[in-house]
Amino acid sequence: MPGPTGQPSQTRILHFTHIENLPAILAVGRLFADSMVGTRLATNVGAPDIKASRRRRAVPCPPGGAVADYVPFYFAPRSPMMFRIAREHQDGTQGCYPDGDDPLVYLVSSLEKVHHAQLSWVASDGNCAATLTRFSGALNDLAELVDWALMSERIWKNLPEDPDRVRRRMAELLVHREFPLDLLAGYVVRTPARQEQLRQVLRDAGIIDAYVDVRPNWYYGFRRGEARE
Repeated sequence: MPGPTGQPSQTRILHFTHIENLPAILAVGRLFADSMVGTRLATNVGAPDIKASRRRRAVPCPPGGAVADYVPFYFAPRSPMMFRIAREHQDGTQGCYPDGDDPLVYLVSSLEKVHHAQLSWVASDGNCAATLTRFSGALNDLAELVDWALMSERIWKNLPEDPDRVRRRMAELLVHREFPLDLLAGYVVRTPARQEQLRQVLRDAGIIDAYVDVRPNWYYGFRRGEARE
């Protein structure tokens, strides 16, 4: 339930990755920042131009460094980044990750778990590549920093009276350097078939009690070549 400012009492955070990356992630028991991940990922869904901009963008509050030095989490599903991935798949855009959002797995945790584990983190009020985006590492700032009402909306496109909605929907919780998987609450996938596939990946890693939920409303699911709505 939202608090007086609209911030949920338990602040869910979401990181997504391709299901093919899970075996390597589970083997080391943690997520690594882009600047540290090296060749560990089997399938990279990130756009090279965005990754390059995150390596250049400095984080102006402690622990500092660049945005790429942090493991990124969104505060809401169906992010503009996932929309881009789904649309590029639908349109068959050349030179981009081709498989859409269906193989993507959400790794779900909470800000409270991160804070209680005394991990270093920073939050942004929007797209970390945008010059006007603000950052803070103070827990008390989040109530006003993040547009919590927008995080709960299904449609986040810019409007004539509010042309900044897309940027704000991309607010992030950035965990410095690495994120241990024992802070996860569970996983979310798009279909029952992906649920069973992920459960097998988890079993192969010796994990039998993980929570894996199916939530198609967290995805776009555009099919290749279908007509735009």
